Amino acid sequence: MERREYKNVICNLKDTKKVISKGLNFFYCGKRDSNKELKGEKMKKNRQRVVYIDKEHLKKYNIIDQVFYYEDLELSVESREAYKNFEKQFIESYSISADVYNINEFSFYMKDSYQCNAFAIQKRGYNIIGITNVYPILLSKKFNSKYFEKFIFMGLMNKENIGLAYIDLINKEKFNLSKFMLDCSIKFTFGHEFRHILQFNSAEIRKESYYLQENLMENAFDIQKHTWEFDADRSGCYAVLKFVFRTDTELNKRSPDKFKCLLYAGCASMIITKCLFYFGVMHQEEHKMTVKKIDFYTKKYSHPHPLVRCANILDYYFSNIEDDFPNLDIEYQEFFNNVFGILKIYFDSLMGSNNIINEIFNDFKKYNGEVTAYNNELYDLAIQDEAIRNLLISSNTSFED
Repeated sequence: MERREYKNVICNLKDTKKVISKGLNFFYCGKRDSNKELKGEKMKKNRQRVVYIDKEHLKKYNIIDQVFYYEDLELSVESREAYKNFEKQFIESYSISADVYNINEFSFYMKDSYQCNAFAIQKRGYNIIGITNVYPILLSKKFNSKYFEKFIFMGLMNKENIGLAYIDLINKEKFNLSKFMLDCSIKFTFGHEFRHILQFNSAEIRKESYYLQENLMENAFDIQKHTWEFDADRSGCYAVLKFVFRTDTELNKRSPDKFKCLLYAGCASMIITKCLFYFGVMHQEEHKMTVKKIDFYTKKYSHPHPLVRCANILDYYFSNIEDDFPNLDIEYQEFFNNVFGILKIYFDSLMGSNNIINEIFNDFKKYNGEVTAYNNELYDLAIQDEAIRNLLISSNTSFED
């Protein structure tokens, strides 16, 4: 598969030159541009003070509705902790990102809804990211530690060095895998929704309001929306890579092999999240799950098909690993085998006899050509899209034109 990539180089993990795509002759060159430096200094002087807007203010002026309040409800300890965890992570991440990108009047809230959803809104100048109240509960349940109890078997599926690294993570580092997987999923969702906020603010001709949600809508095809989702998935993907790198730095005893294991698990978390929706099991109760797959499509509905999105995530994530960590000596086949090995362990535990992995493999094999072609088309559309192109240029990101 030809990889056609661009990078969010403003968030480089290392201060090095960045090769954008394997086999393609274009790259981010870290040369200093005096004109851009002057422009950057001017931007710093003109920066507005970034202000967080409380949800009560937004509710009072009818910017948002159906606000969910968990604080005064009689909840289980697990549910209350889930709400606190998600709220804390989203607000902290948004505060940091809004400051870096000078996004003023930003806010986060939870919406009272029966749907599991995340969304980004720009309305009357306010930049809002939200999740529904069932999202933290359902996702926390789906990433319960019991579904990863057999993770230790990853040690038997690999070369000795990688196998021992998995064992060290679980036994010696006392690594909380289910928490890590859940956190990766949260980082991906926030990174995705924040990219939408940047897209809203990057468009030169602004709409009166924007609203993009994560749930698939069957009656709302728009090629620009598919393009923005393609771009937002890449941003969320890189947010996970940064989180994985930070997690690795906090281990008691670091090693390249342990880092590889974390990288594989981080990517698996994103694919698991997409597959939970792809197979229609996110809302289903434990032990009663039946597969309800979404038929393959390209130019239909509000979002690209989950297979298209998974392929985009896999290739973009691996390409960034190669470029950010050129000395890691990581092979795509090993990467792919480990990501899908984790998926098999997870879905075998979640759904028992349902052979989900065979379903995924067969679908990727059946639609590989169409998936690749559509991702390439979305790349071409992305670099021509005004909002995305402005973001790429403003961050000194090189791309194939």
